[in-house]
Formats: sequence, C-alpha cells, structure tokens
Amino acid sequence: MVRYWTMLSVITLSKFAMGADTPARTTPGSGSAPVQVHLALGYTVNEMAVAWASYDATRPLPGSVRWSLSKDLSNATTAQGDVRPFTADAGRVWYTHTANMTGLKPSTRYYYQVLSASAESTSTFSFKTQPDASTIAANLPERHLIFGDMGASDAFSLCSKCSGTSPKCDAETCATATQTAGLISEVGTATHITHCGDYAYNFEDGGGTVGDQFMANIEQVAANIPYMTSIGNHENSAGSLAHYTERFRHVPSNSGTVATENVPGVAPNNWYYSWDAGLVHYVAMSTELYFGVSGGPDGTLAAMYEWIEADLTKANNNRANVPWIVVHGHRAIYCSGGHDCDDQATTVRDGLNGTYGMEEMFFKHGVDLYVNGHEHSWERTYPIYKGKFDASYDSPKATIYVVTGAAGCKELHKPWTHPQANFTAFRSNTFGYSRLNVHNHTHLHFEQVQTDPAIFDSGAYGTVIDDMWIVQPTHGPFSAAAAPSGRCPIDGCPSATSYDHWHSFLRLDAGADHTFTATAFEGREKELMSTFQSYSGEGQWMRHQNDVQWEEP
Repeated sequence: MVRYWTMLSVITLSKFAMGADTPARTTPGSGSAPVQVHLALGYTVNEMAVAWASYDATRPLPGSVRWSLSKDLSNATTAQGDVRPFTADAGRVWYTHTANMTGLKPSTRYYYQVLSASAESTSTFSFKTQPDASTIAANLPERHLIFGDMGASDAFSLCSKCSGTSPKCDAETCATATQTAGLISEVGTATHITHCGDYAYNFEDGGGTVGDQFMANIEQVAANIPYMTSIGNHENSAGSLAHYTERFRHVPSNSGTVATENVPGVAPNNWYYSWDAGLVHYVAMSTELYFGVSGGPDGTLAAMYEWIEADLTKANNNRANVPWIVVHGHRAIYCSGGHDCDDQATTVRDGLNGTYGMEEMFFKHGVDLYVNGHEHSWERTYPIYKGKFDASYDSPKATIYVVTGAAGCKELHKPWTHPQANFTAFRSNTFGYSRLNVHNHTHLHFEQVQTDPAIFDSGAYGTVIDDMWIVQPTHGPFSAAAAPSGRCPIDGCPSATSYDHWHSFLRLDAGADHTFTATAFEGREKELMSTFQSYSGEGQWMRHQNDVQWEEP
C-alpha cells in the first residue's frame, strides 16, 4: 500500500522550487516616496529614531519626520533627516535616510509620518516610548518580541497569509489575514522587537530587490514597534553586510564605527552595541566575527570582546535600575539541533584557541539570557555552565540559553534526528516567534508562539506551545562556588520534551499535542536521517511539485 504524506506547505510553497524567490528587478515605490519605514530606540527614552529608503533618480534632498500626540498629527513637531547613497548593489544606486524624534515623554504613544523633500508622505504610524524610572511600574508587564531567521518569502510569523508562493507579504497581503495572531497582532501591545540575525534571504539577492521586499514586508510591524537587530551568517557576504549596516545605521550605536563596501563605507557600528529597554539591558553581538567577518578597527573580534566586557561591567553597576541582562547574537552557544550545535557553538562558547570565549564572560557578569537564531527552531536550556546544569529556573545560578530562529524563511527547517540534550528543557522545530514578558525586577515570562502553516490546523496558528518563568531575586555576577552542579532537584529531573513538525512524516509516536520525550530518537538517528534525506536532497527539506510518498513497510 502507498501512503501519501500531504502538507499544506508542499502545495502552497512549491513554486519557489522554480525560482519565485527573487522578485522582478523593478524599482519599488514611486522614486522619491519614502518606503520601508522602521524604528529603532534612541539613546534616551526621550528619543525615537526612524529610517527609510527612497529610489530617486538623483541624490534627493533630505526628507523629514513629523510627530504628534494626536492621530490627526495636529500640533505636530517636525525634524529634518539625513540622506546618503547606497552603492553596493550592481546596476543601481538608491538612498537611505534617518531622522530622530526628540523631546518625547516616556511611556507615551505618539503618531508620525515620514515625508520626502517634495512632501510625499507615508501612512501614519504610531509607537509607544520606553518607560523611565517614574513610569515603569505603571507600564508593567512589558512585552518584548524576539525572533531570528526571517525571509522575504516564507515569513510565516508575520501573518497567516505569508507563504512561499511570493516574497510579498506586506501590509496589503496581511490585511486579509487573521488579525489576532502572528506578529501583526502584537502591534499596539509589544514595545520592543529583537531580530537575531538573518534577514530577507538575502538582502543582496535580485540586485538588492529581495532586501527591498523584506523591508517592505516588515514595515507593518517595524514602523510601529522599535526594531532592534544583530547580524547573522546571511549577512556575511559583502553586499548583504553593506545592506545590513546601512539599513540599520539609526540604532543607538555606542561602539565606534565599521566599514563595508558601500561608498562611503564607514558607518556607525551596529554589529555590536547595547541599549536599555525598560528593565532589560540588551547587548547585540556579532557571532560572525568568529567566522571571518571584519570591517575597520572596531569591526574585529578582539575589539568586540573587549567592548562587551566593558559594557557588561557598566551594566552590572546599574542593576538596581535595570536588573536583567540579555545578550543576543546569531549562532548558538548551547543547543542540540544539529552539527551547528557542536563545532560552531563550541567556537563561540570557548573562543578561538581558548581566547574570546563568551560563556565565561557571561558567567562572570551574571548575564541572565543569551538569545540567538541560526537554528530554525525554538530551544531553551536550563541554567548551564561548562556543561553542568540545574533543572530549575528559580534563582538561576548561570546563564540560560535560548534558540529562537524559526520566524520563517525559504530554507524552512529540518526534523529532529538527534536525541535532545539533557540540558534542554524543551525544543520545537515548528515555525514561530518568542515573547519576553517583563513583569518586574525578579520575574520574566518567556513564551513561544507557534506560526506553522504546514501540519497543524488553522486554529493552531498563533497558539503558545511552550513557556517558562524565570525568577531571579538576586541579580549580579554568578558564583563559581554556587554554579550548577548537574544534580536533579529533590523531586527528580523533569522529562525533556520536543514538539515536532516532522513526527508524522518520520512515523514517530507522539501525543495528541505533538510532543514526545527526547528518548524517541535514541538508537534511530541514522534511520531517521536516511528517511529524511531520501526525500529532501541535501539534508534540507526541498519543495516538491507533488506530494511526498513512501511505501508502507
């Protein structure tokens, strides 16, 4: 008997096998009109930065931004922006713009528009400013969103209408989507986004037009919620690195400058930098500096390591006001999803030839969380140090490591084919994004929201599949004497759990909620990988024109 395995995404996404991932080489927008609007936090709670693009035939005059407490923009304040050419795309020159909204009140909603020099304006967007010490208590909990690895196509976490049949998933596309799920549903509630690397797949593709479309897609959330970033391996090429550096030059860089192939090539350093968002001190780092990326005196691994050390020292001295420290980069330090969790994670964790290892620095400075993408999955460890962990999130004695790289891209994701590591509490290879709910000085609540279109019914889109509460009454450097021991709590170690996109395809036994324990894989790794690869080419699920089928054993 022949059994047919049918997935929604095999049908709706397969057109990308024929090259639909690159949009036509057309200039977006109307030339001088401001497009691809996205926010970033300013240097203080009284500032908000905005960036956009234009595609003028010649260098335009600077545009501007106007903002107001009123939706109709009455009594608006206006600030002029700046402009510079982007020259790294073959066959075209276009322009990046930035402007700063200043004199803002903390914890306050504002409305704004971006205008070209000829008064072409965007839609009206809105944002809420960050709190200060006098307003933070009344604005808790705060919701921060975190994800990595989102493409122009297959950006399933944006909204339920995103697919692989087109790279276009902008506000027009999402207007017909379910408005109560996906990232679009977080507008008006979330106050902060962290994107942990890998954008567009790739910024430079299609002569840069894939990057254009991605930025047009993300505008519907990034123009309303500050969109903070770090670099991924898909920004490693010279062209995509220039795109990243120039498109996000408005972030609150505090670490010097970097150089790219764009002319002029020097820009504020957004490869690593830091900022405060309410009760959280965020540090963006570039794991790609471990793997050959460089650019100017500040764009080196040695410079980054030294700078992060100094920044964490300063942040520890301010923990009475900003208690939580979250570092984010792209590649993992601890995970169990594949070979990247071995050699690459070891490089970032332990350093190159024993130097520049991040695990020791995080432990020394009491970093609460390290968050990354790269693996197209969700995975959370217990507090862990040098391979030993405590199976509890109550008063952690070491850093907790979180992988959240499943926002959706054309590379899709792989099945689990390795046993789950004992230091991992939960992992999922469904698409999704994370919520970091900051309740107060001592309590964080992490949630993973599932946005998988491929195997679950439509009612499952936007549901929370995993969560954890972190309770930390004493912030500060961790102690070697109290470091995790690897012993189970008195009531025993909890079972590790996987939530698997692929369990029916690989004929794994799972509960009704699609979960199963890590032991489901033990002794079957070779068999499962062989089954998977027989249908997926080079170890990655490739889209097929027809349903996948196999013989019933």
